[in-house]
Amino acid sequence: MNLTPLEKRTFKIRKPTLSFYCALCRTPRALSTSFRMTIKNYLQIILLTMMTTAICYPLMSFRGVFSFFVFLAGFEWVRRANYRKEIPCPHCGFDASWYKKDVKVARRLVAAYWSEKNGQAEAEPEIDPSSQAPDDPYEEANFDHRF
Repeated sequence: MNLTPLEKRTFKIRKPTLSFYCALCRTPRALSTSFRMTIKNYLQIILLTMMTTAICYPLMSFRGVFSFFVFLAGFEWVRRANYRKEIPCPHCGFDASWYKKDVKVARRLVAAYWSEKNGQAEAEPEIDPSSQAPDDPYEEANFDHRF
């Protein structure tokens, strides 16, 4: 049985932070961003904090320094969002982060990717809430779990 990748990458990403093969289609992949903050990002946050403190000094005096934490959270969120955006395979739709969390969701995402790619727009089947297992195991047995 000859298993070949769906597509070979014709270009190289400069300085990839991570190089790997897709687990589903075996296509060589590379990510250009990392979820970790770099020294450059921390310097940007410090400069933004200093500028914000200087601008807001008449109103807040040196309490503007606490804007550092707001900028830090914003930078972290953007870095992780960009990283998560790069994880799904552009060739087969496999998302390793969803596979790690929930295999059924990952399968559904790959099926949706292929149906969209083939032009078959399928509607999501509605799930009957009564057919799902309860989240709380005590609900099913009608135990009084309050002590």
